[in-house]
Amino acid sequence: MTDFDTTTQNETASTAESLPGDKRRERERRERIADEAKTEASAMFREGMKHPSTKPVLKGAAIGAVAGIILPVVGPLIGAAAGGGYAFYKRLNSVK
Repeated sequence: MTDFDTTTQNETASTAESLPGDKRRERERRERIADEAKTEASAMFREGMKHPSTKPVLKGAAIGAVAGIILPVVGPLIGAAAGGGYAFYKRLNSVK
């Protein structure tokens, strides 16, 4: 692309098939993880405590909240969000 080209990279490579090999695989991996996260989160909300991922994510949120209370800058809400997010991420990577 030149300095005068007004098209963005997303416009020039809008589909995964038109990207080079490594970028295509990375994009497909991100899309797969996003789809899995959406499916897992909706199942957690639908099934509640019966879902196997709910308890580990809530434990992570509780640990994060306690860490947020101890750390002066973070706070319990940000700590809970970070802890729950980390537990959810780890849960997605362990379930294949």
